[in-house]
Amino acid sequence: MKIGPLEVIVCAFPKPAIGANVIKALSETVKSGAITLADIVLVSRDRAGAVHVRDLHDGLPAAWSGLIRDARPMTLLSDADIAVAAETIGNNETALIAVVEHRWAHRLSEEVRRSGGVTALQGRVPDAEAVLALEADGVTPT
Repeated sequence: MKIGPLEVIVCAFPKPAIGANVIKALSETVKSGAITLADIVLVSRDRAGAVHVRDLHDGLPAAWSGLIRDARPMTLLSDADIAVAAETIGNNETALIAVVEHRWAHRLSEEVRRSGGVTALQGRVPDAEAVLALEADGVTPT
C-alpha cells in the first residue's frame, strides 16, 4: 500500500466548537483527492481547565468520521503529541489534530525512491508567516 508523505497539523480555535465551515473545507479537500486523513483527534479544554480528547473511538462527531481514510485510523499520535496540542489552547477552547497524507505527492515520492533518493528535509511555512512575507514584499494576499 502506498502511503505518505504524512504531516501533522494542529489548528487551535478560541471556542469550544469547531465551525461547520472548517469541516466543510476539510471535507472538500479530502474529496478532491489531494489529501486523505490518516487520523484526526479533537482536544478541548473545558471552563475549569480539564482537557478532553476525542477520536473516532470516543464519539467523534459523525461529520468528522466520514473524512478518515480507514475506519481504523493509524496510531501515529502519541500522548505527548496530544499534550503539545493541548498546550496551544486555553480554557473553553478546542484544537484539531489532523494527520494528513499528501496524496498529490505519491508519484514524486515513488520516483525519488526509485532513483535512490530520499527526502532529506521537509518543512512547512505556517500560513501567517507566508502572509507576512508577502506583505513585506508589497504583495496583498488574496
